[in-house]
Amino acid sequence: MTRPKHKRDNNYYLERLRNEHTDVHTDFEAGRFKNLSEALVKAGMRKKRTSLDMLKAAWGKASTAERDTFKAFIGCAAPAATSAPASTPVHVKSPNRTTTGKRHLPPALKAAVSEIMKRWDLKNGDVMREVGRSPLDASLGMALIRDTQVQDSMIEDLEAWAAKNKAP
Repeated sequence: MTRPKHKRDNNYYLERLRNEHTDVHTDFEAGRFKNLSEALVKAGMRKKRTSLDMLKAAWGKASTAERDTFKAFIGCAAPAATSAPASTPVHVKSPNRTTTGKRHLPPALKAAVSEIMKRWDLKNGDVMREVGRSPLDASLGMALIRDTQVQDSMIEDLEAWAAKNKAP
C-alpha cells in the first residue's frame, strides 16, 4: 500500500507554520508579513531568494540572442557580428576533433573496450580505475551508451589500456 503524495502548496506550508512555528504563524495572521513566503523565510522553513538565484533562473530562460546581448552589456564578450568580413579565413574542423579537447570514442576503440569489459566482466568504474581515473567518473559509461564526448586524454588512456588488454 502506497501513501498518497502530499501536495506542497500554500496550505501545506501554512499548516506546517501553524504546527511548528506558532509565534511566526500568529504574526502572519496579524498581518506583520507581506505574504506567506516572508513568514516562511522568518521561520527558517524556506530560504530567501537572492539576486543571484533570480539571475540564474532568468539566464536559464533567456534565448541565445538575449544571452549574447547581456554578455555584451556587461562587457563579458563582444556582440556577435551579423556577417563575417570577406577577408576572414575559413577554418574547417575535423569531424572527430573539437576546440574543447573532447571528441567521441572512435568506433574501433568503443568496440574494443566493450569487448574487454564483457570478457573480463568489468564495470565502467573498474575500467576507469585501471586507467588511473576516478571510478565515480561516469564519462566512459556515457560515451559507450549514449555516444557522448570524452576528453582527448581519456581516449589516449583507453587506447593504451585496450592495447594492453586485447585478446591474444
